[in-house]
Amino acid sequence: MSEKTFNIIGWILLLVMGVSWIVFGYSSWFLLLLPLSYISFSISDGSIKKLGKLSISQAVLILFALAVSVGIVFGLIQLANYVINDKLHLTGVIKTFSQIIAIIISLYPVKFTFGSIVYKVYGGLNANKS
Repeated sequence: MSEKTFNIIGWILLLVMGVSWIVFGYSSWFLLLLPLSYISFSISDGSIKKLGKLSISQAVLILFALAVSVGIVFGLIQLANYVINDKLHLTGVIKTFSQIIAIIISLYPVKFTFGSIVYKVYGGLNANKS
């Protein structure tokens, strides 16, 4: 399959996730669709080939960082859900909009921290390659 095909698959997964999120609300299935789209984009840009060059300690570091990142995001989403439902008692469109904004905001800190760890590991691979 070509790189363009994997790029299209990644965008389709993100589009399906976004539309179903807006129509049906948040579901835990999104925790599976997002990594699938990320893997699809990684195959598309060729960065998945670098995984074969990782050492065991680097792979464990990335997996540990991923597990911690998912835990932090899940905790932040649960906290936002508690505040929106139990403390603010929001309903309707305002509740949906608040949940969307809360999830987006909770993803950014983890995106930057996990991204920086992966960038440092891949940077170490490029330094060792030279």
